[in-house]
Amino acid sequence: MDVAAFLSYVFVSTVTPGPNNMVSMSGAAQNGFAYSLRYTTGVFIGFFALGLLAGGFTAMLYDVLPAIEPWLLALGSAYILYLAWQVWRSKPGESGEAGKSRGVLTGILMQAVNVKGILFAVTGMASYVLPHYRDLPHLALCSAVMAASCFVCCCIWALFGSVLVGAYRKHTKIVNGVMALALVWCAADLIIDLIGGLIQ
Repeated sequence: MDVAAFLSYVFVSTVTPGPNNMVSMSGAAQNGFAYSLRYTTGVFIGFFALGLLAGGFTAMLYDVLPAIEPWLLALGSAYILYLAWQVWRSKPGESGEAGKSRGVLTGILMQAVNVKGILFAVTGMASYVLPHYRDLPHLALCSAVMAASCFVCCCIWALFGSVLVGAYRKHTKIVNGVMALALVWCAADLIIDLIGGLIQ
């Protein structure tokens, strides 16, 4: 197994903008870094489970993926758009529904509809891990590495968001609008993939 190539793939895939990073940054900008740790902890737990499932069922997923991919894209797009709406309408320090929407459970559940994460996990396991290892300890170790990278990168984005907290309190609608648009962009990317898949 080419460990350096695997780690490079994992880091690049997790540090680039995506739903997890945008939601982490938004939570930190609104309520501080410590608040965003609830969501990023959920991301770690959810992605660790996703990595194990991807490793354990990659062969089966390759057969089933063409049939379920449109449904995953549609569900993921809808949920990300819902999160964009929550970010847009939230206020600094808000602890209502928008605050609840970024807890540990949401971080876990987001991985079930995060198509970027699902494809990342399946591709990583199929390309780097499964050709060399199929035993549970190796699958668990590689899943933990991917989940840890997701956690660290979400924390990086959250730190960036927490630095902006002062500006956020002064310019709430502008900052919310930018972060909501970033989430809409993530959803649009999934919708484009969905349409492209249906046309082919």
